[in-house]
Amino acid sequence: AFCLSAMSLVRHERGCIPCFNCCVAVPQDKYVTVEYFGRSYKTLRPGLNWAGFDVAGLCVALRSISGRTQQLEVKVTTKSKDNVFCSVHISVQFSVNGQQCEDAIYKLASVSDQIEAYVSNIVRSKVPKMDIDEAFEAKDELSSSIS
Repeated sequence: AFCLSAMSLVRHERGCIPCFNCCVAVPQDKYVTVEYFGRSYKTLRPGLNWAGFDVAGLCVALRSISGRTQQLEVKVTTKSKDNVFCSVHISVQFSVNGQQCEDAIYKLASVSDQIEAYVSNIVRSKVPKMDIDEAFEAKDELSSSIS
């Protein structure tokens, strides 16, 4: 599995006017939060926005996260009921919920590790209860358990 950290998802942005973050153009595929002196203040909608008064880029900071769907490849090795080791390759697609973009920016430390641990726990709890043939047939069951 490849590594995708939360810091690669969250970016620091700049306003439209050099040295001032008061006027911000937010692209359609991003969520931008405004910080006043390090504290989250509000989330900006796509389009041209007023973030607030800023002096030389010191008062207002901007953080953004992509709203696009992203994909994470997870590989889990586990043992089936009939003692056969198998590698399960899973592609997880995820995106940021617009209502919870501040949580995605400020609360998640390592998105890929959290998703990978969640998927691995589900696969390791389901596959050992199945024969290898049942595991190949149970793709939909695994998929619905993960989503």
